[in-house]
Amino acid sequence: MARKILIVSASMGAGHDGAAKELSARLIAQGNSAEIVDYMEMIPFRLGGVVRWSYKFQLRHFAWTYDLTYQAFSRGGAFLWAPVVWAMGLLTRRPIRRVLLQTRPDAIVSTYPLASLVLGRMRAKHWLKVPVATFLTDFAVHSLWVHPGVDLHLAVSPESAARANQRGSHTSVATGPLVPERFNFSYVTRDDTRRRLGIEPHTRAVLVVAGSWGVGDLKSTTQAIAGCGPEYHPIVVCGQDENLRANLLAESFSGTILGWTEEMPSLMAASDALVENAGGLSAMEAFAAGLPVISYQSIAGHGKDNARVMAQAGVTRRVNNKAELADALADTTTPGSKRDEMIAAGHALFVSDPAESVEELASATDSAALMAPFDSPRGMRRLGSAAAVLVILYAVLTIGVHGVAALGVGVAKAPKGVTNTVYLGVRVDQRELNNRALDNAIHKINASVIVDAKVARNSHEILHQLTDSNFDIVNGGMGVSRTLRWTRSRDDCDTASLALAKASGLSPKVFMPGRSIDAFDEFYCRTGKIKSKLVRANTKFLPPTVPTLIDRKIYLLDARKKSATAVKASLEKFYQQAQTKGLQIQPLGQLR
Repeated sequence: MARKILIVSASMGAGHDGAAKELSARLIAQGNSAEIVDYMEMIPFRLGGVVRWSYKFQLRHFAWTYDLTYQAFSRGGAFLWAPVVWAMGLLTRRPIRRVLLQTRPDAIVSTYPLASLVLGRMRAKHWLKVPVATFLTDFAVHSLWVHPGVDLHLAVSPESAARANQRGSHTSVATGPLVPERFNFSYVTRDDTRRRLGIEPHTRAVLVVAGSWGVGDLKSTTQAIAGCGPEYHPIVVCGQDENLRANLLAESFSGTILGWTEEMPSLMAASDALVENAGGLSAMEAFAAGLPVISYQSIAGHGKDNARVMAQAGVTRRVNNKAELADALADTTTPGSKRDEMIAAGHALFVSDPAESVEELASATDSAALMAPFDSPRGMRRLGSAAAVLVILYAVLTIGVHGVAALGVGVAKAPKGVTNTVYLGVRVDQRELNNRALDNAIHKINASVIVDAKVARNSHEILHQLTDSNFDIVNGGMGVSRTLRWTRSRDDCDTASLALAKASGLSPKVFMPGRSIDAFDEFYCRTGKIKSKLVRANTKFLPPTVPTLIDRKIYLLDARKKSATAVKASLEKFYQQAQTKGLQIQPLGQLR
């Protein structure tokens, strides 16, 4: 009998989605129906995207804080995660109920830990009538992965299943990783791929990965591999991080530098070993492919934890320095017992098909559960609780992240290596913008004109003229205030950019607010319809004064409702001081 399976994943890296897609493909191949939903899309007010961006931002810039949080939740267990799960349950209960009523599944499978905890709590409260399984994508089973209300935990290894039981799971089964069949390759494609990449037959190819986001110090890892000897050829996959790829290409490494690719099976076939830093999907694919895996410079939190558990299971080699890396590369790329034992241990993980375990779980679902898969708890108390959660979450995402924004992380800065330069933007209103003599004075000293959407909508003709004259026109926001931070940021970063593009005929590449910035600004600048660089002034000043100019700093002259004479005086003083100090003036568009 065909079953309907709902799979809850999350767009938080390729690992969760990769497992969800492979499970879906297997279930459908066996005659069932499967639907994948993104838990991040269930979080209201588009906050799922903020959560994803914040997580990536934390991994890149404040990894130590992620490691601290990971360890705290690991040791604190339910005492710490219960409030988070309660809050997320309130936020996502209605979307979950809506999806359940639309799909009426025989079972639910989660590949994302936070979704697993929320579903487990709903199951334990008897709100959720259909059984829930969690597929544990990691070797290291964190406390956030396990909830006693979940009916079945599917693990990638016996060690992981045992750890899930210790964490509170009632039923854990080690099925092995979820990896597509195409990774069980023969060596038919090996020579073709190596020839295409320019790798000589005697050269030892080392595939270097850092997940779909390219998180970690790939530059240092690539240098370390190259330093182990000329016989090694690194094949570096940077994922979706094009800036990382460009930076590595600029270093002129003697290897192959790739961005996002769908050719991982061929690349693994062409390689002699894999070096990774997270213990994620690429490691699982390598186990299926028969490619030895080395964990080096593991990322914070789950990366370090996975490296430790995988090494203890004998499926990887964990190294801590360049000397150990050299030894591991020699062992894993040389035919012999050490290499064979690692490959055999990886292959031994694949003991059964997780899809069959899900089918068996779904077969026990009765018809009453299908008719009413979810009982919605009611009451004004819960409504008040939901409101409280939103207030707390809002405070965390604005006040909490404001401290991070104050550090200047995520905002545009002077390019590396550029010195003896200052950057100037002049914010104008309707009257100043229509003063061509003032416009020309701004343009003459190479400054930017900052215009908000309110002004732009009534200034199409003059803005087109400035665009034709190669003025650097910068988005100054909407020109109106908003109470809610995410609404303010959406309007200032995204809506205002569209309005300015329509008015001037050219999409602005820079957003410079005249207010403080927070993570919502950074999020919408990166994800809006018009991608913008977020700029924060080091110094703001009013006509006719001029601050002391410092190399590589950013300055904002607020000329709104000031006399043209006073503004011109400030511009002249700014220019003269820059000349005296040997500083060139550049528009904000030159920031990176």
